Amino acid sequence: MSFKSLTMRFSYAILVAILLAGTQVRAEDSAAEVSVKAAIVHKIAKFVSWPEQRFDADNDQLRFCVLGDERILTAFEKLSDRPSHGREIDVQVAPMPTEVATSCDVLYLAGDEQREAREWLDAVAGQPVLTFAESGRYAGDGSIVSMAIRRNKVRFSINLDANKDSQLRISAQLLQLAAQVATPGHGA
Repeated sequence: MSFKSLTMRFSYAILVAILLAGTQVRAEDSAAEVSVKAAIVHKIAKFVSWPEQRFDADNDQLRFCVLGDERILTAFEKLSDRPSHGREIDVQVAPMPTEVATSCDVLYLAGDEQREAREWLDAVAGQPVLTFAESGRYAGDGSIVSMAIRRNKVRFSINLDANKDSQLRISAQLLQLAAQVATPGHGA
């Protein structure tokens, strides 16, 4: 084998290693991003109060439902051992829109479920279900909280117009932490 051929193969091997390492780093960043989003949703839920009649008993679980990305479902499952409002957390895939208002207390619309999300948001409108969406896509369409990554930080906005009939009480402290708060009649 000539020196030139050996050098080309060695260069090719280094290039492949660099590309694979870069892909792995991006995948890890993506996994870390999903974990951070799940942790933020968990924290935000602690600043929201549901109406007493939402739960039949003091030991009822707080039900987190996810539509879309399985990675966020897995990230929520990792946090499910940390109670919220003294309630255990039950994590599940979002049921059919006709069942979501009675089966979920928190609804997370992940990723690119844009076409289908409208159905779920309509199904929980006016119900005590805390809704989250990524990238601000649904903030003006009925999601109470929207999350986006800006400058490597997860930012969230709150749409009080979407929350007005839900009977959910959002803490003033949480409103102060939000990057943006849309008030009724003023959009997101």
